[in-house]
Amino acid sequence: MLLQKRLRILMILLLSLLVISTFNACDKDEDNVEPEKVVTPDPPKEEEKTNQSDEEGSITLYSVEGRDIKKLKDYQVEDRFLELQKDTKKHQEIWSLISKIVPDNHTKFFNEYIVFTGEGNGTAGYVVQTIEDLTKWQIGIAMDFAYEGGFNKDGELSYTIIHEFGHVLTLNNTQVNSSKNESDSKNYFPGEGEARDESYINALYQNYWKDIEAEFKNLGDDESKQQAFYEKYQDRFVTQYASTNPAEDIAECFTHFVIFDKPTGDTYANKKVQLLYNYPELVELRNYIRRSLSIGTKSKSAPVIKVWKRGATFGKTGQKRS
Repeated sequence: MLLQKRLRILMILLLSLLVISTFNACDKDEDNVEPEKVVTPDPPKEEEKTNQSDEEGSITLYSVEGRDIKKLKDYQVEDRFLELQKDTKKHQEIWSLISKIVPDNHTKFFNEYIVFTGEGNGTAGYVVQTIEDLTKWQIGIAMDFAYEGGFNKDGELSYTIIHEFGHVLTLNNTQVNSSKNESDSKNYFPGEGEARDESYINALYQNYWKDIEAEFKNLGDDESKQQAFYEKYQDRFVTQYASTNPAEDIAECFTHFVIFDKPTGDTYANKKVQLLYNYPELVELRNYIRRSLSIGTKSKSAPVIKVWKRGATFGKTGQKRS
């Protein structure tokens, strides 16, 4: 009997040791399992004091509502430009001149206005579509150039605004079909889409650019080749800047069409400007701007525009129209 009790106790001890050993083994296996990796996303960067613009030198952005502007944001600027940013009266003065030049039925194309500094790249102004269908545009004006030597000295700012307005006038949705690709286009393709059959820029292109298109496309970004191209065809262009591409050409022709008397010569440059007189709506627009700026009168407020300083340069290709 005693022997049986001892055997039972021994069996219980052995079973207890077996259970404990098994439990510990399981614990060790679990410890060796590589934990599931948890990917923690990078914390969002703290927003800066002001939103940085994609455009170098941006000062202040406004929304455009009819003839009124409303500040949307100030950009982060260097200390030396803070005075320009704070001087909102000058921002408004520039916009007032834009409103003076652009009539009511065309201000609908603008929904943004930005002032920036042009010293970095020499740009006096630009326009760029804010909606892909070309119904809305942003206009930018270099504030430092606008006040160089005094506000609108020698009519330089007036010239810049008319030139930029010329881009919107000739590249908006009534003139260019943004849904077309270049490979499918039968008309001139300025980059924003296909020029419509009866558009101003297509008329200019078909009459005065198509015969030199292949040669022009071979220039690339080589400025020495661009210079040689301009010198070869100088009598085709009202300025060197106009030789950059047909879009810059028609903007320059429109500006000369507005500012100067009707040319009488038979050079291609003169014929391009004369072409615009074939459109009654453009003649009406010319008369409106000239009256607004007192061009052709003896008024002291009339801008004295002779040669655009930046006309003796080459423009830039890309999304923005300078």
